[in-house]
Amino acid sequence: MFYERLSAKDTTFLRIETDHEPQHVGSLSVLDGAPLRDADGRLRFDELRAHIERRLHRVPRMRQRLMEVPFGQGRPVWVDDAHFDLDFHVRLTSIPRPGDDVQLATLMSRLQSLPIDRARPLWEMWFVDGFADDDVGLVLKTHHALGDGIANVDLALAILDVGEETPDDGEPAPPWSPRPAPTDEQLLRQAVREYMTFPIRAADAAVRALRDPLPAIETTTNAVRTAISFTSKPDDAPWNRDVSPHRRWVSADVPIGGVRAIRERFDVTLNDVVLTACTGALRRFLVDHGADVHDRTLQAMVPISVRGDDERDDTLGNLISVTVVELPVSEPDPARRLELVHTATTEMKESGSAAGADTIIEIADAITPLAGPLTRFVSQQIPMNLVITNIPGPPMPLYFHGARMRRAYPYVEVVDHEGLTIAVLSYDDQLFFGITSDRDVIPDLADVARGIEAEFTLLREL
Repeated sequence: MFYERLSAKDTTFLRIETDHEPQHVGSLSVLDGAPLRDADGRLRFDELRAHIERRLHRVPRMRQRLMEVPFGQGRPVWVDDAHFDLDFHVRLTSIPRPGDDVQLATLMSRLQSLPIDRARPLWEMWFVDGFADDDVGLVLKTHHALGDGIANVDLALAILDVGEETPDDGEPAPPWSPRPAPTDEQLLRQAVREYMTFPIRAADAAVRALRDPLPAIETTTNAVRTAISFTSKPDDAPWNRDVSPHRRWVSADVPIGGVRAIRERFDVTLNDVVLTACTGALRRFLVDHGADVHDRTLQAMVPISVRGDDERDDTLGNLISVTVVELPVSEPDPARRLELVHTATTEMKESGSAAGADTIIEIADAITPLAGPLTRFVSQQIPMNLVITNIPGPPMPLYFHGARMRRAYPYVEVVDHEGLTIAVLSYDDQLFFGITSDRDVIPDLADVARGIEAEFTLLREL
């Protein structure tokens, strides 16, 4: 028997998921197609699928599915999928030839709109043929319960190489046998056992708090401060509406060299520069759509990784904390905007709001009979207009089965009343932006992407 229980944060993304709010993240990569084709120019799809099969042992979670505890008495567990079917997860599709980036973004929007089947391992991979220049697209979808942005980068790295050589090319896939899953009775018995030990664990925590009260006081203070901040909602932006099941996704590219120059010139962080460019782009968008930006700020939820260096490569799951940063869209001067953003992020780091949000999630999870609706209620109370997330990727070029990965764009979901998410992935000396909205909420989403590129140009000119 084998199983591993999901963490409270991982389970959050299962509890807030609905039919029209699928909770998965992903990416769109563009690969050099020449090494992936035969002499007639056809994609060697069977070889690509075999390459992935040889790498599955590097990430065991890719062959595991969810198993629920009977009657909802506890968080779900990961178990080996005895009926794992690689053909279900690795698929081939195409755009009309000669395809371009606009057609690829349309397909990406459609694929990411579809939820992942929870009865199977929570990932999908789509190869996309039909480019005018014979490049190949690769769309990856992984449920957020499987891991955060950095975890999904690590998952992608399992099938990629740092050079054109493929060390295991031609070798058979390592043998794999699923381990027996627990029975419903065993899971329920374990859940009851945990309930019975709760008073002991609570008493132990109380004793530790009496011996060293400062950590407990700090935790409580942060949680109260965060809870109070949740009572203050920002003014709605045009995209703060309920979403449909249909997504719209666009991309933007920025050379990272210019971003480093801006960071060094103004003595700020790379994330400060990213947030400032997004602020300027959103200011442009609001002004162009007739919105009043006078004395206006936007609240951006900015996930912060708490993943240590020793938790890379072999640790999936969500090791992030939630923070909220004010974006000064009322400020017309880009240099002043950068200064205000830097001040806001500095104050945010010192406020303890990230730790406070974690405590609230843990409390909601502990109230088992109400964990689902309470978690969803808490997630809806975060005072935000949008999400902006910065995912660090590898600085060197990577290869899939000998094909260089030219570009890599992230995808992060949207939810009701938060119809705009801006994700950025650093890779091979570039920043790649993936911008997601609902198909009907922001029809002209490309304006946000072009605004981000224009704002980086403006900052460099300073």
